[in-house]
Amino acid sequence: MTSLVATVRTEDGLDKAVRRVVDLAGGIDVKAGESVLIKPNMSCAKPSGSGLVTSVGVVASLVKLVKEMGAKPLVGDLPIVGWDPEETYRTVGIRSAVTRAGGEFVDLSKDEAVTIHVPNAKVLNKVKVAKTALTVDKIVSVPVFKPHFFTGMTLCIKNLKGLTWQDQRTRIHVIGLYEPIIDLFQVFKDKVVFGLVDGTVGSESIRSSGPYFGPTEGKPVKLDVLVAGKDIVAVDTVSERIAGLNPLDVKLTRLAYDRGLGEVKDLKLVGDRINPRLLSQTFFGRVLHVIEPFWTSRYTNPLVHPLVKLLGGPMIQTFHTVERDLRSSKIGTILLAGDCDGCGLCVKACKLNNIVLRRGAPVINRDHCVRCLICVEICPKGALALSRA
Repeated sequence: MTSLVATVRTEDGLDKAVRRVVDLAGGIDVKAGESVLIKPNMSCAKPSGSGLVTSVGVVASLVKLVKEMGAKPLVGDLPIVGWDPEETYRTVGIRSAVTRAGGEFVDLSKDEAVTIHVPNAKVLNKVKVAKTALTVDKIVSVPVFKPHFFTGMTLCIKNLKGLTWQDQRTRIHVIGLYEPIIDLFQVFKDKVVFGLVDGTVGSESIRSSGPYFGPTEGKPVKLDVLVAGKDIVAVDTVSERIAGLNPLDVKLTRLAYDRGLGEVKDLKLVGDRINPRLLSQTFFGRVLHVIEPFWTSRYTNPLVHPLVKLLGGPMIQTFHTVERDLRSSKIGTILLAGDCDGCGLCVKACKLNNIVLRRGAPVINRDHCVRCLICVEICPKGALALSRA
C-alpha cells in the first residue's frame, strides 16, 4: 500500500510548519481523551538547536497540536546510558518548553521498568522498557536529523530505543543492534501512529578520532525542513534520501521493510520539494576514503590524528560510507585516539565495569571488552575510536 510522506520548510515559523506537515501527511490518528507519548531524541546533554537533540520548539508545537485534538500530550525519553537524565533534560530545556505548551513532561528515568516478552523476535526475546510506553494509547516518534556511527542515521525507528531501560542498551548493542531495534519496533508498531523528523537543525558527521564516531558530537547544520507521515519506515526513507543515502543501504530501514513493517518503494510525496543534501564539509572529507585505510589503521591513527584535524578540520563527511566500512572491516579494539577531557562518561556507561580513569584518561581492559561500543557512542569529545583489526 502506498505510504504518504510530507516534507515542509520551516522558514515561516515552527507552529505553522508543524501544523502544515501533519495535515499534509494525513493527520495524527488520535481520539479525544487518548494519551499520546511524544518521543523526542534527548540522547545527550546538548542544547536544543545543536542538531544533536530534537528541537524543543518542534516538540512544543506538537504538544499544542495534540492538545487541540482533545488528547493528552505527554513527552518523555531516556538518554544514552552514562548520560545523567536530569542533566540532559535541563540542558535540552525540555521541561519548561513542554509545560509552557500545555503538555506533561514524564521523567522516564523515574518511571517503572517493565520486562516484556517480544513475540516473533529474531534476537530480542525480552527487554525492559519504561511503563509509560506501554500504558499510553499512542506514540509519536520525533527524532532529530542526525547521523550515527553504526546505523548511518538515527531517525524514527531507532528513536524507539530510547524507550528501553538504560541498563538494556549494552545488551542491545552486543546482540546485534539492528535486529533488536526492529524487534522492539514490532512491539510498538501499532502504537506508533506518526513520525516527524526534526530537520530544523541537523548535524554533520564527525570523525575527529577515528574510523567510527558517536552521535553526541557534531556541527549544527541549518536545514529548515520537517519530514512526517504515519508510516515511520517511509518517513525514515525520505529523510535518508534527503541526506543523500540509498535507504535500502541503511540496514535498519531495509530490515524493517523486509519484515513488512513499512514501505520504502511505494511512496507518495507531498508538500515542499526538498533537494538532497549530502552533509559534507570539506574537500578533504570528500577524498577521505582514498587515504582512509592509512588513517584508520590501529597503529597509525594516533599519529595521523593531529594532521587530519589540521588539514581537514574535525568536521568531515563520512556517514554515507559507514555501512561500507563496517562490511569491509573486522571489529578491532577501542582506542583513545582523540583529546580526552576526563569527563568519565565512558566509565559510567560500561556495564561490565571494564573502564577506569588513570591520569585523566580511560583505560580499557581489552581482554574483557565485548565491543558493545557504548563508550564510543557516548563520548562527547569523539575521543574514543574503534580501530581496524
